[in-house]
Amino acid sequence: MTKKLILTMTLLAAVATIFVACKKDDPTYSVQVTAAQGGTVEGQSGEYKEGETVVFKAIPADGYCFSQWSDGQTNNPRTITVFTSDISLTAIFIGVSATATEGGTVETQKDGQTFVFTATPADGYYFTQWSDGNTDNPRTIYISASDITLEAQFAQNALITITAGSNGTVSGPDNGRYAQGETLTFTAIPATGYCFSQWSDGNIDNPREITVGKDDISLTAEFVTATIATVDLGLPSGNLWATCNVGAANPWNYGDYYAWGETQTKDKYYWDTYKYCDGAYNSLTKYNYDAKYGTVDNKTTLESSDDVAIAVFGAAYSIPTLADWKELADECYWVWTADYNNRGVNGYVVYRAKADADKGAKVYEGDTPSASYSNSDAHIFLPAAGYRYNSSLSYAGDLGNYWSSSLIENSPYFARYCYFDSDLVSPSNGLNRCCGFSVRPVRRTN
Repeated sequence: MTKKLILTMTLLAAVATIFVACKKDDPTYSVQVTAAQGGTVEGQSGEYKEGETVVFKAIPADGYCFSQWSDGQTNNPRTITVFTSDISLTAIFIGVSATATEGGTVETQKDGQTFVFTATPADGYYFTQWSDGNTDNPRTIYISASDITLEAQFAQNALITITAGSNGTVSGPDNGRYAQGETLTFTAIPATGYCFSQWSDGNIDNPREITVGKDDISLTAEFVTATIATVDLGLPSGNLWATCNVGAANPWNYGDYYAWGETQTKDKYYWDTYKYCDGAYNSLTKYNYDAKYGTVDNKTTLESSDDVAIAVFGAAYSIPTLADWKELADECYWVWTADYNNRGVNGYVVYRAKADADKGAKVYEGDTPSASYSNSDAHIFLPAAGYRYNSSLSYAGDLGNYWSSSLIENSPYFARYCYFDSDLVSPSNGLNRCCGFSVRPVRRTN
């Protein structure tokens, strides 16, 4: 029995030895993973047995993004399970870069498969576009199937050059280069005895507001000798009213703005720049009848030395008195217009009345004027020139403020003026003397 068991085990061992000797080695396959230009691959290429798993990661260099593997898959990292054949893959990268022309720089931010480029202009320059014509800034780029190379393009800011011709000056920002969208304001200031005519491009706005664009701008303020015509409006006083505002070269031009009692224009109209006070409304130094407001001299009407109409046109002219304005309001036919003389300027045409019933009549916006009146009849035009306060021009085209030569009776820091808008004419308003208002001269014949 023992011998038979030993023999059986010996035979089994022999069979096992023969089976092991006959079994082949497990199959292996080649896994080769490489990187195209623009990056590297992390992972070990080599020989792997069937069923083994290996991981590869595509790592892009600066300025590149991983696009895909050569078999079209986009997983990254990429897990490969060895199966029944050799494997050969290449990691493909896409180059994305942006440079800048003279006048700026480009900042690059990368987030996965996305690039964000920000073009930053240097001083005196502005960004115009990318080299492919796109104007987005910042610019977001998502990777595609081909390399992307961009260039940020810049140009110099517009050069603004504003000068004055003979017999005047220009106030405003310094000449130089300014960025698109900036708003600049320039004021043409005529010398005594002259008035602003126009800018060299034919524009008559004064002050002149310029919004900077891409193109350079060069303008010259032109001035002419101050001459002024008058019109007989048939007034009981015999006054002849001037056809233009002080500082205007024609009836529809706004002209210049003056603080009450001042004969020069300026950039800022407030108490701290007013000639006849010490920086505040309650520190008056001239034209005051109340000690609470400064030095008392009991003067209530402008002296000739402080009358800008006299300063510009001579002693035959003057700023209207309060009575002059009331007479004009009561004796003439007033018609609001939004397009005087086809110039697109708002204001009142003030006609010599043809009938007693027309005296003092006011035709406001929306009302129908008498057909018997036209611009061929004796008239003056008072443009709605607005007013200047601090450094701003307000309500130009909407209302008019015209100084009289008289103080208001109960507040010496107020002066009388004629106010109007499209539905009101008020010849005896009062407001701060420091404001910049229009002046329409009169010439007295009596």
